Amino acid sequence: MFKKKGIIIMTIMAALGVFLINFSNTMPFDDKEVSAVDYEEYTKYLEEKLESFILGIDGIKKATVILTLDSSSEQIYAQNQSNYDFLTISSGKGESPVKITEIFTTIRGVAVACTNGDNDEIKMKLTRLISAYLGISSNRIEIVNIKQ
Repeated sequence: MFKKKGIIIMTIMAALGVFLINFSNTMPFDDKEVSAVDYEEYTKYLEEKLESFILGIDGIKKATVILTLDSSSEQIYAQNQSNYDFLTISSGKGESPVKITEIFTTIRGVAVACTNGDNDEIKMKLTRLISAYLGISSNRIEIVNIKQ
């Protein structure tokens, strides 16, 4: 009975995590262009968020997460369909292009070193949760053990 409740709670948490990552507008980089420094900050932000998530799992006391991202984000700007010029807005600082959206980078892989990382049950649980949380396939996730 308790095992089924635990699985249901973890599934709900994983689904909530996926929802928050995909639909959150609280990313610290919403209104800025992403530079190389921001790319590193964004990676660190995601690593810390995932680390915090993992530390909430029973049996894990320490965890270190390393993410590999495909590339920096991409900004999509409005263009005039007849001559493909960017549409601009005039402001006190001059003209700037109209940004329609920003597509954040995709995650290439995740490495996790954690306590009990050699335990098959924890390894399987973490792999499924990380896969659901980040929307990546399980073959892009590696989990190893660290000493307590």
